[in-house]
Amino acid sequence: MKLFKELKRRNVIKATMAYIVIAWVLIQVLTIILPIFQAPTWALKTLMILMAIGLPVWMAFSWVYDVTPEGLKKTDSILTDASVTATTNKRLNIIIVVMLLIAIGVNFIDSSGSKATNMFSTAESSQEHSIAVLPFRDMSPNKDQEYLSDGIAIEIIDALCKFQDLKVIGNTSSFSFKDKNDDLIHIGDQLNANTILEGSVRRQLDQIMISVRLTDAKNGFVIFSASYDDDLENIFVLQQSIAIDVVEKIESNLGLNAKSQLQPKKIKPLAFENYLKGKLQLVNGPLNLDKDEVLVPKQYFEKAVKLDPSFAEAWAYLSVTYFNETDWAEADMEKRNIARDSAMIMAKRALSLDSLNSGVHLAMGSYYFHQFNWVQAEKEKRKAVALNPGGADEKYALASFLSGFGQIDEALLLIQEATDSDPLNEKGKRELAKNLFVGARYDECIEHCQRLLEENPDRPFADQFLYLSYIQKGEFEKARKVIAHFIEFHDKQKEVAVLFKENDFKTAVIKMIEYDKSVSVKQLQRSFYKATYYAWIKDKEKTIQYLYEAYDNKETWISFLTDGRFDFIKDDPRYWQLYEKAGFNSYDAYLKKQRSMQKSS
Repeated sequence: MKLFKELKRRNVIKATMAYIVIAWVLIQVLTIILPIFQAPTWALKTLMILMAIGLPVWMAFSWVYDVTPEGLKKTDSILTDASVTATTNKRLNIIIVVMLLIAIGVNFIDSSGSKATNMFSTAESSQEHSIAVLPFRDMSPNKDQEYLSDGIAIEIIDALCKFQDLKVIGNTSSFSFKDKNDDLIHIGDQLNANTILEGSVRRQLDQIMISVRLTDAKNGFVIFSASYDDDLENIFVLQQSIAIDVVEKIESNLGLNAKSQLQPKKIKPLAFENYLKGKLQLVNGPLNLDKDEVLVPKQYFEKAVKLDPSFAEAWAYLSVTYFNETDWAEADMEKRNIARDSAMIMAKRALSLDSLNSGVHLAMGSYYFHQFNWVQAEKEKRKAVALNPGGADEKYALASFLSGFGQIDEALLLIQEATDSDPLNEKGKRELAKNLFVGARYDECIEHCQRLLEENPDRPFADQFLYLSYIQKGEFEKARKVIAHFIEFHDKQKEVAVLFKENDFKTAVIKMIEYDKSVSVKQLQRSFYKATYYAWIKDKEKTIQYLYEAYDNKETWISFLTDGRFDFIKDDPRYWQLYEKAGFNSYDAYLKKQRSMQKSS
């Protein structure tokens, strides 16, 4: 009781109340003002902490000192009967009342402006959330883990792509800033990204530490930074933790959609190393899949699954490389069949290990595609996109399928989305050319390819789809010149190129077919390729013969059976017999049912 009277005499209670009211009003004002100046979120938190720390300091100060008409004096030096307690008490009451009135006014202004504030907040929140992940720095003692730091950054990009409402800039574009000292605001402008994630990787034996920093690319303020460390076998858990933390810092609601897909798992360190090396080869490798280019990543994935047979992603990518070998890199028929059968087994193995992995469903899409089960192939590719909505590769794979089956508008939309997220990736330019051609939009394809060749003449795919489009338009003279250039500089068969330089188109094709009997011509390595050239010179019998041979050889190019180059044989019943054998009737029925369901809904 005596202590309470002394606190009251020294005005400690009123001084404390005044401090709390002033602090509260100040916080209310700053809550409104700071966002206008784009102050970082930590600024207000820091001020609140300082105010909390300052309260006991103020209470101690008010115990020791008092305000008198002569100024600030120690309370102990003031005689009790001469105390100015009442005067100070009145002053503190006035301060408290004034500050409360200010608080009411602030709240009134804030509430009356809440509509405008809410509209502004809604507009801000409706804006696209986007992030670019820059290449992580290798901080290992020997600086020999660059593949690990790059690979982990790519894996974090893949994890972030699982979040539906987050636009993730593709690694080709974000990695273009590697080893550059560009300002983060400038990088954000160049990549159209709201936030930038930087990081570093430090490895010592099988221990790994990943440090990350998330920055607002609009003002350069750091949103958050953190370090994560664990055994390398827990690398997937670390990567997923980083992805979830980043997303929740950008917008907490984004984190709810994909968390269930991020399954914790352990992986053997050496298996992970080989997986990363293989994946980097696929990501950064050339666009033309010759045998050597396929075998390089393949050997790494084979090591990864041998070291850790439970590694689903490695099985999925290994399956993809075997499918690539089947379709592009292996000329020998028997070896192609072995590669295809092996790829199918690996895809099924990957699915049994992890059914929530988008790469696994891409592999399964190829599995069904090579069985000419177009319905299941589409479903698997759509699953891959659904599981990884921000992933460019998944969208390219689905787009490539859809355009070949007449769904060109959806295909082009997917390509646009993928290209927007990774504008510097050549793959987007190639996929657009291919899909425009397959979708019979030949004029657009020609314009696109010509523009690409003006930018860079060394683009084989641009030459290829340019001459294909010229042929479909009946402009054989233009096609002949482009084919001659393509065969000479990309196929490296000058003697074949001469045939197109010195003869008209039809004569050159006939001579090339004859030449192929003695020297293998790359343009005729597959039965479907031969069917295509015979179609261009309108040889119905040979065209049908090689189309059937392509089907018997299980060549996936049979999926192009419906496009314009084969229109001239569609009056032959043998075409429609092959059409049914190759599964197109089943797919047509499926597509019709899907469209009917969409209309009814």
